[in-house]
Amino acid sequence: MDNQIFVINTFILKSNNDEYEENKIKKIFVKKKLGEGSYGLVFLLDNNHVIKIFKNSTLNNTILNESSFLLPIKNENRELIFYYKYINNKKENNFIINLYGIGLIKDMIIDHDQQYDINSYFIILPYCISFYNNFNVYNSQLLHKHNGLNFTLNVMKRLIQISEFLEINYNIINIDFKLNNFMFPEKTKNLNNLIMIDFSIIKNKSKKKYNIENKYYIWPYNENVSLEYIPSYSICINGLELLFGYDEVIQLPNKNKINYFLKNIEKKNKNAYTIFYNGIVKKINTLDFSKLISSLSN
Repeated sequence: MDNQIFVINTFILKSNNDEYEENKIKKIFVKKKLGEGSYGLVFLLDNNHVIKIFKNSTLNNTILNESSFLLPIKNENRELIFYYKYINNKKENNFIINLYGIGLIKDMIIDHDQQYDINSYFIILPYCISFYNNFNVYNSQLLHKHNGLNFTLNVMKRLIQISEFLEINYNIINIDFKLNNFMFPEKTKNLNNLIMIDFSIIKNKSKKKYNIENKYYIWPYNENVSLEYIPSYSICINGLELLFGYDEVIQLPNKNKINYFLKNIEKKNKNAYTIFYNGIVKKINTLDFSKLISSLSN
């Protein structure tokens, strides 16, 4: 299925694009498979849009519930809720990906001997360029490279802006901050255009317990710690990934490793050390971290 063109019949439930008429059956022409994640298959369409088909998201175990500007997709077999941008508001367009359409697959999809039933939900998005593909810095250690530290701090500043926007406007916190979930809607290296495309959220100050053991970007975590520190902590871990490489950061949680990272950052730049120390050790909240990184990274 990876490189062959095929057609699937879909039923469009919601649409924000003229090509996808609501409450209609539409043939979708798939050009090739782009990738696969934990929750979905991603294909490039013949019109250069992208379709993401959710695994095991059948009518019987999925709840769709539109909520003002955000459209949640919740699978009762999981504890996470996925939000995607549905209405393209100019004020918000540079933070969250715009969604073209959402609907149900009406054909059987078979991929590498895996079978996905009809009535699996899908979303249609613009084709975006991933952060790592755009900058080609995956697993590169940037700490000692020219401008590497400034670049990292600017990336972190952009991520905290997005997180702050979600908290202020929707009272939600992303618990899945990783650079693979950030993309550019066009070919550009301007970090102000970096947007969130795939994320898991929970309500700020939520008392509900969530299974987040597999999300290493928020190590170390325990139920007694406020959710408010998770974005700043996670964004610092993303910063460490850029400065020291993915292979080093994946070894966390490890206090000795954290101390090693912090000492090397301190030798390079004391202001940068203050930012990482506050995010990882002191675990300050999103708003305080946003003020800190803006004041010290300028």
